[in-house]
Amino acid sequence: MKLALLFALTIVLPANADTVHWTFSESTSGGDVHWLSPTATDPQADQYEYVFDLTYIGVDVVFLGIVLGPYDVTGEIDPKLRHGEGTVDGPAPIVMMDEPIEADADSDGSIDVTAHIFMQVNGKGRGQFDITNVFLGTVWVDTGFPFYLQELQIDRIYLNGQMDITDIELPCAGDIDGDGAVDVTDILITIGNWGGSGDGDIDGNGVVDVADLLAIVAAWGPCP
Repeated sequence: MKLALLFALTIVLPANADTVHWTFSESTSGGDVHWLSPTATDPQADQYEYVFDLTYIGVDVVFLGIVLGPYDVTGEIDPKLRHGEGTVDGPAPIVMMDEPIEADADSDGSIDVTAHIFMQVNGKGRGQFDITNVFLGTVWVDTGFPFYLQELQIDRIYLNGQMDITDIELPCAGDIDGDGAVDVTDILITIGNWGGSGDGDIDGNGVVDVADLLAIVAAWGPCP
């Protein structure tokens, strides 16, 4: 491996990465739900990689005063809303999901269940999962002999899910020449590569520009 390539890898690879795994299992009959993880990740990490999944969504219905269910309606939710992943800059808080979800549980063309889902790593590094704006409608259910198809009220919804959060501590990104300090040499390298990519592209957007120069100035001095 060429020395220059080895040096470049040293600059961009994370110095440290730790992953926490959280699971949640919540339900509601129409009220708001607020869940916080029992543990926390580092709220001051440089970056966060996250993956979340809503693994199960179910509903209970009421028939002749009797609660039946839960019936699995996970497949009725858009897969793009049930799974998400990405990398965002720290520090916390970081938002992973802030979207309404809806389901046509009986596939009759009308929406039977809606809710607003909010997921984040809050400012203290704890996972947060909120359900708000819950609407529980009715669904058609084949109850068998002698009642057959009946329109029943949804009584409760269930949501199970998980989050994986990896906090990443980046090396001293502004130290382009790797001498242990962010100084005038790094600025000169950045200016020399202005408008290009590679050395000096501190924010990794593919172009060396004023944002990178400002990042170098902000990190001025010896690397931590």
